[in-house]
Amino acid sequence: MLSRTLRDEVFGPAAWAELTDLVDLVADCSHGADLAVHPRRGDVEVLVTSWGAPPLTAKFLTELPGLRTMLHAAGSVRRIVTDAVWERGITVVSAADANNEPVAEYVYAQTVLALKDVHRRSRRIVADRALPPLEGVPGIREQTVGLVSFGSVARKTAQRLHRLDARILAWDPYLDDDTFRAQGVTRVAELSELAARSRVLSVHTPLIAGRTENLVGGDLLRLLPPWATLINTARGAVIDEAALLRVLAERPDLFAVLDVTRDEPPDSDSALYALPNVLLTGHVAGTVGTERRAMGRLVVDELRRLAAGLAPLHAVPAASAHLRA
Repeated sequence: MLSRTLRDEVFGPAAWAELTDLVDLVADCSHGADLAVHPRRGDVEVLVTSWGAPPLTAKFLTELPGLRTMLHAAGSVRRIVTDAVWERGITVVSAADANNEPVAEYVYAQTVLALKDVHRRSRRIVADRALPPLEGVPGIREQTVGLVSFGSVARKTAQRLHRLDARILAWDPYLDDDTFRAQGVTRVAELSELAARSRVLSVHTPLIAGRTENLVGGDLLRLLPPWATLINTARGAVIDEAALLRVLAERPDLFAVLDVTRDEPPDSDSALYALPNVLLTGHVAGTVGTERRAMGRLVVDELRRLAAGLAPLHAVPAASAHLRA
C-alpha cells in the first residue's frame, strides 16, 4: 500500500523485483481506499506500507481478516498503527533503523560544524567582509556533547561522536544504566545538568502528547554554556519555540540548528527567519533521495526472513511503541 512514486524512491526496480519474487502479490494498491475494496483483500497476509498510509483502524482491519504482518518502509509507525493492530496480534516491522542512519550522520555533521564554529563564522564573514579570529573556536576533539533522550538515533550519533573522543552525556528516564554503559556514554539524571554541561545539545525526544511537548523550555535553554549550539532533529513541539526565540534574542552567543519546527514551515512572520543565530534546514535530516533505498532493502530482507520462517529483526514491541518517534 504505497504510491508508485514512493515505490520507486524506497525500493527501486531491483528491490521491488526481489520483493515480488518472495510473495504472491495479491493486491497492488496505492491507497487505502483501493485496498479496502480490492476483490482479494481477504487474502492479504503481509501489508507493505510507507509514508502516507492511512491509520489501520479496527474498521479498516475488518477488510483484511488474514493480515498477520505489517512491514513499514519508513520510520515512525505511530500515525498508522492503532490499538486495534496490537489487539489483533499483528506483527509490526519498521524500517526506522535504516531511516535513522542519515539522521545520525546529519547530527554528527552539524556537531562538527558547531565545534568548528562554522555556523557563526560564515555569517560574520558575510556581515563583516573579514575573517573572524580563530581564538574561541573550540575544535572538534574532546568536547562535551549532550543527547536529550537515548533512542536509536541518539545511539547511532554517539557511535559517531566517539571518533572525536567526545565526552558524551545523555538523559533518558526510560532506560537502564546498562544501556548507557554499553554505548560508552555517561548517564545524566537531570536535564538541567545535561544542558549546563553541553557545548552541543542535541534533541532526540519523541513527541508524546501531554508528556514531552515543550520539554526543552526557556529555563533549560538559559543553562546552556556560553557559545553552545542546540540541534533539533526530533519534533519541533518538543522545544518551547516561543521560549527558544526569547532566549536566542537574549543570548546571541547561542546558536540553534533546527531541522524541525513546530509549524513546517514556520509562519511567514516568525522570528526564526530573522534571528542571526538560527539555521533552518527544513526536515532534511531524515532519509532523502537515494538514502531511502536502505529502507526498502531492510523491508525486503525482513520479508525474506519471514518467508524462511524466521522472526523479523526489526519488529516494534507493542509495550514500547508509544515511546518511539
